[in-house]
Amino acid sequence: MRIPVAVFGMLVMFVVAVGVLFFGILGFTPVQACAGACYAPFMMATVGTIVIGLSATFATWFRALREPRAYWPWIGAALMVVLYLASLSVAEQVL
Repeated sequence: MRIPVAVFGMLVMFVVAVGVLFFGILGFTPVQACAGACYAPFMMATVGTIVIGLSATFATWFRALREPRAYWPWIGAALMVVLYLASLSVAEQVL
């Protein structure tokens, strides 16, 4: 039962990651010349999402092919949403 839950969680995490990357690139790309702090929300949304996705995938499947850790994709999806909300609050202060 863990494999279907893990695979479905991976699909959910992938959809959440695509959404966060899309809105992060669309909403946080600087349109004016800036340096430093104004790139923080953009980098949080893009690099953070990729790091969380790879980490959750690795934690789910590494050395666990018979019984994957099915909770990690769900934790990864939740962390991506929290990261996007945190980058929104940083963008309100910086931009």
